[in-house]
Amino acid sequence: MKRSSPIYYFFNCILLTLLSNSSFSQNNFTYRWYSSDNNELPQSSVKTIVSDKYDFIWLSTENGLVRYDGNQFLTFNSANTKLKGSRFGDILGNVKKDSLYAFNEDKKELILIHNRRIQIINNKKVKHNSEKNGKVFFPHGGLPSLKTVGFKDQLYVELSNNNTYYLNTTAIELRDSKMKRIFKIPYTNKSVLNFFTLDDTLYYLKENGDYDFISNNKIYSGKLNSILKENFKIYWNTTANQVFLYAKNKIYRLTAQNKRLSAECIAEFKDFDYSNIISVFHDPKNLKLFLGSSTNGLCIITFSSFKSVKKNPLKAELYYSSLPFTKNTIITNEGLILNSTKIIDSIPFISGKYFNAKTTMTKDASGGIWIVHKKNLYRYSKESNYKKYKQYTFDQEIKVIYTDLDNTIWVSLRREEGNKAKLYVIANEDNQKPKLLLSLNVNINYIAQNEHKTVYLGTDKGLFQYDCRTYLLDLIKNTAQLNVRSIFIDRDKKIWITTYEQGFFLSENNTLHTFPKDQNKYLNSSHCIVEDKKGFFWISTNKGLFQASKKSLLQYTQDKTTTIYYHFYNKTNGFLTNEFNGGCQPCGNYLENDSITFPSINGMVFFNPNTIEPILPDKTLFIDEVIIDHKSTYFKDTIVLQNNFERVTFFIDSPYYGNPYNLNLEARLNGVNKSLWEKISANKRISYTALPPGEYTLVIRHLPGFNSKYHYKKITLIVLAAFYQTLWFKALMYFIGLAIIFYLSRIRFLYIKNKNKELEQIIVARTQKLATVITALEISKTNLTQEILQQKRLIETISHDIKSPLKYLVLTVHHLYKDLDKMNSISLQEQAKSAYKSSFQLYVYVENLVKYSKIFIEDKKLEENSYSLYDLVAIEIQLFEKMALSENTIIINSVNRTESLKTNKKIVSIIIHNLFDNALKNTTNGTIELRSETKGKKLSFSIKDNGIGMDKELIDYYTTLYEKQTLQKEISRNYGQGLPMIIELLGIIEGEIKITSPPDSGTSIEIIIDTI
Repeated sequence: MKRSSPIYYFFNCILLTLLSNSSFSQNNFTYRWYSSDNNELPQSSVKTIVSDKYDFIWLSTENGLVRYDGNQFLTFNSANTKLKGSRFGDILGNVKKDSLYAFNEDKKELILIHNRRIQIINNKKVKHNSEKNGKVFFPHGGLPSLKTVGFKDQLYVELSNNNTYYLNTTAIELRDSKMKRIFKIPYTNKSVLNFFTLDDTLYYLKENGDYDFISNNKIYSGKLNSILKENFKIYWNTTANQVFLYAKNKIYRLTAQNKRLSAECIAEFKDFDYSNIISVFHDPKNLKLFLGSSTNGLCIITFSSFKSVKKNPLKAELYYSSLPFTKNTIITNEGLILNSTKIIDSIPFISGKYFNAKTTMTKDASGGIWIVHKKNLYRYSKESNYKKYKQYTFDQEIKVIYTDLDNTIWVSLRREEGNKAKLYVIANEDNQKPKLLLSLNVNINYIAQNEHKTVYLGTDKGLFQYDCRTYLLDLIKNTAQLNVRSIFIDRDKKIWITTYEQGFFLSENNTLHTFPKDQNKYLNSSHCIVEDKKGFFWISTNKGLFQASKKSLLQYTQDKTTTIYYHFYNKTNGFLTNEFNGGCQPCGNYLENDSITFPSINGMVFFNPNTIEPILPDKTLFIDEVIIDHKSTYFKDTIVLQNNFERVTFFIDSPYYGNPYNLNLEARLNGVNKSLWEKISANKRISYTALPPGEYTLVIRHLPGFNSKYHYKKITLIVLAAFYQTLWFKALMYFIGLAIIFYLSRIRFLYIKNKNKELEQIIVARTQKLATVITALEISKTNLTQEILQQKRLIETISHDIKSPLKYLVLTVHHLYKDLDKMNSISLQEQAKSAYKSSFQLYVYVENLVKYSKIFIEDKKLEENSYSLYDLVAIEIQLFEKMALSENTIIINSVNRTESLKTNKKIVSIIIHNLFDNALKNTTNGTIELRSETKGKKLSFSIKDNGIGMDKELIDYYTTLYEKQTLQKEISRNYGQGLPMIIELLGIIEGEIKITSPPDSGTSIEIIIDTI
């Protein structure tokens, strides 16, 4: 089926008509139940609901009286007060005089509610039942009656002027406070429970909706709205002076004007019939209706001026850009036409399944509507009743379209890989082709104009200004780092922008003004701004809707010390979701009927800012109770704390029935160092511990409204000083300290004087003794020099007289050992082999002894010239090669040939020699390999064998020996001299040793020394 065919349009119209008939508009209220099941109320029967002089709500239950401040419930019962009974019924009295009262069960105690607290009154002067002419009259405490009163019983009703009506089924009598009759009128009626008063006027409501009332001692009649012909039930809140009627899920409030009654439906509540409602209170200022149930607790209905409209009530529906269509409707890019209650019509636009088809649309001066479908742009003409369209096709996806003041269509194309973002204009005339203006490296997210020939472009990297006359594009100062989400030009032609994650800004006179954020920084994700006629900005975000005073924002740009009050709305105010949608153009609309619309992820939100009275947190702050070390106390303006107190907690209260987010309480304690404002938590408590003695001022503040001027509450704290913290005690201690210092100084002076004399004598004696010691040291030095010379001669003797013949002996035995294969005697071969080993070991021992002795005599850590580690290892391998061959063991030299070092060559030689010696002693039929590597300025060389290995006790011994550099005499086992000698030599050259010996895997010893 072709889109342009009549049949296509017919079926689309039929489909959307069906959708509009079933379109969804939310109720104008939300509600929530509070009960003992969720530990919010002490008991779930709420018998009376009334507001006191300070706007706190009071509830009577069968487990105490409850005070509600809009956020928290505070219970007064026998568990936390001196009450003997906690079952309460009616709350009576005078609100204006701050004198409410209630009796507990069997009227054992009279409770006065005064100054936001309860008082137990022993002098019970309030009358209960009243006797007149020998007949008992029961007090009328409201409807429905909480007492077991029959419809034919006799009741009395007290008025605010202290007069009293006495009522029965046959007569009405009025008496004054002294029981003197004012008048008595015969009046036959079916039930005394249909009597009630409003503004001290007595009414009787009949079953058919007619009513009678008393005025000037006469009976007059009237008729309520015809809607009340059905069965109804009366709810009379005597203390609040409110009367309600309930009929068929609808709650009506009765009001009197010139004593004539009228009924206004304030809510349609489908749960009413089966909720056992017994008390009702209406708070129109705070947009609340309180319903008390005998079984279910308290239901609070919150009315809202916000409405979310969508097609399907059971499905979340995303909305983005829309346009004003008539003075009270908008049209979406799908062609849906909505008003503030429902979808009323539709236009069969081309279906846009792509995202950009939802995020931008515009209307030209002749009423033509332009929509987008990926790379295609369509103009639906008003002349064709939006049935015909003209199509433009671009080579890149369209991102934003906009109509300027000259009726020119601006089209920005999305930046793609290999292509820049582009900006076209279309002169809105027949057969005009798009004209390319710009190619940019950034995407254009929003287009706006505040005067002819100047267009503002919001991009990923700043706000640009384009001059249509000079074709110049300029970046607005200080905006290069901003990802612009939308541009709003207010009634005064000021330019405001919203951004991704950076809040909103004002660009004015080449200056970019920033603004404070809200407490949770929801405004960082501001979508767009709409201005109403009352001077307020409405800002949509991902977390809800904000209302701000434009005057306060502009004042902040001139004086940064001022603050800004942001009024916050969320789902509790009637939205279906807190998340509004942005990234579209247009993002919000202001209609001719003064309504504002914003798109959200679940419906299109409508509201009229002229009818919205925000619930401001403008009530007085109260600090009634303080807990000091777990004990509660009450005070007025000053509280005195003992010097040893541990913690003081202040309970702050202020009745507020709006969104708790708007009640921002802050506190500061003046008198301490670095006193800063700190946010008070949601439980409205603040605590301090261990304050030094002194006087402090606790200042609590909050913003009460859009004038952005703080309200303050001040409390004086006096922390008493202990006797040792008082000024006189400190002065006394000061003088005593001075006296002690003087006395100790005098004693010290005499002591030092005597000590000096003793020291002079000691110095003389020790000088003489020192001279003797010096003489002895000189003799010792001479003897030591002689001893060193003797050791040098000894070494020379060993080297010359022992070493040389021993060397020849080794060579001789070696030649003998080489010719052993020519001998036939196995025994002789073994003896020659043994002689060779013994003489070789003796030679090596003498060689090492010589080197070891020279090391300590020379005391040299470094050589003057570098030497090759590989060559040094090779020399040692030659010494042990024959021994290794005799043990069928292979020696592998894997040392880096380029490795050189300057460390004492004799020490390194001895270390390598002893490592080879130990390895050969413990390895038979195996391999011995020596490796090296450089790690920075360190040289690591290791010798690894696959011999019998070392047990853990031996490794622990050598590790401890290395760490402590001392022999462990407590271990009796003989561990040999090779490794201890190595460890001792490593101490000289500051080297390290690491020994590992896995089971059955031989031994690996790593030596780490400096290369220089």
